[in-house]
Amino acid sequence: MDLPFYVSWSKQKNAPSFEIASVDGATVTTTEGLRLIDMTSISYQAHFGHNHPTIIKHIKAQLDSIPMSSPKGIYPHKIETTRALLDYMDKKDGKIFYTTGGAETVENALKIARDVTKKRIILARSNSYHGATLGALMATGDWRNPMHLTPDNWVVRIPEPDEVDALSKTREVILKTGPEHIAAIIIETITGGNGVYAGTKEWWNGLKKLCVEFKILLIMDEVVCGFGRTGKPFGYMHYEVEPDLICLAKGISGGMIPFGALWTSKKIAEYYDENILCCGLTNYAHPLGVAALQGVLEIVHDKNFLDNLAQVEGIFIEELEKLKALPMVKAIRVHGMLCAIDLNHSIDAKKFFQNGLYLVAQTNRVILAPPLIISESLLREGMNKLAQVLKESKE
Repeated sequence: MDLPFYVSWSKQKNAPSFEIASVDGATVTTTEGLRLIDMTSISYQAHFGHNHPTIIKHIKAQLDSIPMSSPKGIYPHKIETTRALLDYMDKKDGKIFYTTGGAETVENALKIARDVTKKRIILARSNSYHGATLGALMATGDWRNPMHLTPDNWVVRIPEPDEVDALSKTREVILKTGPEHIAAIIIETITGGNGVYAGTKEWWNGLKKLCVEFKILLIMDEVVCGFGRTGKPFGYMHYEVEPDLICLAKGISGGMIPFGALWTSKKIAEYYDENILCCGLTNYAHPLGVAALQGVLEIVHDKNFLDNLAQVEGIFIEELEKLKALPMVKAIRVHGMLCAIDLNHSIDAKKFFQNGLYLVAQTNRVILAPPLIISESLLREGMNKLAQVLKESKE
C-alpha cells in the first residue's frame, strides 16, 4: 500500500502496518477481523488499556470546560493534579516541568542539567534509548543514534551495570573525561526495548556516590518503567536512590494524550527562583494531558485495579516460568509487568501477529509489557499463544 505518511523506524517500501477496526481494553481488532491481544501496551504506553473509561471521562470533561490553555495559564485541576503526582512519586519537595512526550522530557532534563551545572558533557550507557529528538538521541546508545550525526563530543559512555568492576571503570571514565566537564549521568532505571536490564541496589548506590563525589547530577529515565510497570509505582523505588531529575511519559496519560513530565529536585527548583528557566513549550501542561493524568492517578489508587494487578503479576511470573523449559528460550528477565525473553535463534515477527499477538519481536528477543488492566484469562490466553509460537518455531 502506498501510504501518504511515513511509517516510523522502517524502510518505507513495504513498511509493516495494519488497519485497526476497533479496540477494547487489552485487545485490538483489525479490519480483516483478526483479534490481537496487546502484549506490549502498544509501545509500552497503554498501561490502562486502549480505552479506559476513567481517563476518557476526565478528557471529555476537560474538553467541555477549558480544552486548551496558555502555558502560563492556571486552570482548574492543574495545581491539585500536579500535587497529586508529586505525592504519588513521594517527591513533594521538588517541581514538575510538563512536556508532550518522553523525548521532550529527556531533552529538557539534559538542558536543565547543563544549565544548572554550567557543564556540557553527559554520561550514558551504550545499551540505552532515551528518545528521538536530537538531544535525546545524543544520549541514546542503540542503533537509532549514528545515522543522525549527533555531536560526538557531548556524550561519553559508561560501562553496563553487569560488567566486571563497573563502578571502578565508571570512576575511571569520570576522571579521564574530567568531572569539571560532566553535567549529568542519564540512566534508564530499567531498560525497555533494549532488553529489560537493571542495575543492582549496590550498583545504583555506588553510582549515586560517584555523582555526589564529583558533583554530577543523576537523571533517571522512567519513561518506560514508571506508573506501576515494574511492580512499584516507579522504578527508582526499587533501589532507594535519590535522583536529581526523573523523566516521565508513556503511562502518565495511559497513551491517550501525548504527554510527559520532568521532576526536578528541590535544589534545582530553588536555582530557578532567581535564574531564568530557559525551557518552554507551546503545549506546556496541556489541559487534556493534565486531565488524562488526573484519570491515571485515580486508577492507580483504585482498589480493584491494584487487586487485579497483584493477581496478573503473579500469573505473569507463573507463565514465564513455564516458558523457561522451551528449547527456544535462552534467558528471561522480568520486573513486574515488564519482561524480555532472549531466544536461541531468530523468529519471524509475523508469526506472532498471525497468531493474534501484538508484541515487540526483535531478531533474537521478545519484549512483553501487557496492559496493567489485562484480565487473568486474557493474560493466560496471550501467554499460551506465545508459548505455542515458540514451540512451533524452528531454526
